[in-house]
Amino acid sequence: MTQQEFFEAFLRIIESLDIPYMVAGSVGAMIYGEPRMTNDMDVVLELKERDVTRLIHLLNKVDWYVPPEELILKEVHRPGSFNIIHAESGSKIDIILRKNNAFAKTEFGRRKIQPFTDSYEAYIAAAEDIIIMKLIYYQQGKAEKHLVDVASILEISAEELDLSYLESWIDQLDLANEWEKVRK
Repeated sequence: MTQQEFFEAFLRIIESLDIPYMVAGSVGAMIYGEPRMTNDMDVVLELKERDVTRLIHLLNKVDWYVPPEELILKEVHRPGSFNIIHAESGSKIDIILRKNNAFAKTEFGRRKIQPFTDSYEAYIAAAEDIIIMKLIYYQQGKAEKHLVDVASILEISAEELDLSYLESWIDQLDLANEWEKVRK
């Protein structure tokens, strides 16, 4: 199973359980910008406690590494994150549980169905929201890859961006310095 097949298979499992999701992070950024190498995919889930056992059951059927149920339940209550790993390819899916703050709720509500592979469409975070999250990640850890992803989105998809929405959240989340850095 290739990395792309692993990512798609995971999304199909999530959809089969009717768990709301969106692809974000670097894989989401590639939808709107330039492709780059990555070993993981970030997926934001609205995972409920009642869905955890069914999710683990389906993921264990395909023989992927899945954390213990107790750990996933702890992350659901927090909300936090956990990983699913495909040992054969070395690929990983970072499951990020949707937070309850204003930005997270707005971001999730703006997700869009986009082509994911030649034959599959998936929910992807909106380009503006990926930019905002990449700026937050850069602010937290100073990893240049996040600014590279933002610059790529700006270069490829600038005409499609809602700049007033983007700048409003940049102001609200105190990301002006990071925004200026990437725009230069």
